[in-house]
Amino acid sequence: MLLVKPSFGRVPKYGVITERDAPQLHRLVREVADAAGTPVPDVICADLSLNAGVARLGRRQRSVLVIGIPLWVMLPRPARASLLAHELGHLANGDPLRVRRTLLARTFGTRAVAATGGRNPWRRAVRAADSLAERGRGTVVLLGMIVHGIVALANVAGATAQLLVDSVAMPDGRRSEYRADLVARRVAGSAAFLRSSETVLLAGRIWQDLWHLAPRIDGEQLETMAAEARQRLAAHLPLARQLSRRTTDLWSTHPSEDQRMRLIEALPDIDGALCADDIRWAEIDTELAPWRRAAHNALLGTRDRF
Repeated sequence: MLLVKPSFGRVPKYGVITERDAPQLHRLVREVADAAGTPVPDVICADLSLNAGVARLGRRQRSVLVIGIPLWVMLPRPARASLLAHELGHLANGDPLRVRRTLLARTFGTRAVAATGGRNPWRRAVRAADSLAERGRGTVVLLGMIVHGIVALANVAGATAQLLVDSVAMPDGRRSEYRADLVARRVAGSAAFLRSSETVLLAGRIWQDLWHLAPRIDGEQLETMAAEARQRLAAHLPLARQLSRRTTDLWSTHPSEDQRMRLIEALPDIDGALCADDIRWAEIDTELAPWRRAAHNALLGTRDRF
């Protein structure tokens, strides 16, 4: 039964950004959602990951937008709107709902493999048979080999089923990323999307630079230092794009950043439907100041409690 037990996930209890705490951020998300053609997310959360995401969680299937503050401070301001548009584009395209409906099929094989001992089933079966041979009689050894052989066969069957499901699910996941990218292009503009992708490519190196600078700066300087690091590392972009292609294969859930950028670059350059001025961005930065401090503390190796 555990192999087919549905998993709804849980709406995060910590990191929730309420409209009372961040009215301008919520206003921006509403405008992006309107431009993307999707309802406003039920919950907006922040965390300390170099990522962002959207999902439907809980038994009520509430839509949750998660913003990784380290990635947020690295992005140029227009690219932040592109990031939001991309994630809300998944909602507009119904991707979280499709993922939820196919979750059982996509995880059954993985659960079956875990339930039967994980990887290398035949190696475990041989080792178990050797152990039984040292301790038991012939009948015990024979029964043990049969049992472990059946378990190994079930393990292989689960792995094969997962492989077949992934062969269908992974290309669909990559197509969903392209569709969300087109939403981001329409809402925030071509240039903003490309700046967003460039920052994602350099995010690890930028975070490393900020780690070295952390003892000499405070949370309010993260954005400025990240912008300087992004400009300094721009020469690495061609190599980073090539590397992203080489590290993406048929089983990757996302297309490479280079492939995604090539798609947008091949299309006509357009301005986004959404425009936020510097005053609004400054207000949003003020609302997220506690989270910038938390990101700075993470660089220093400490934690903030929310």
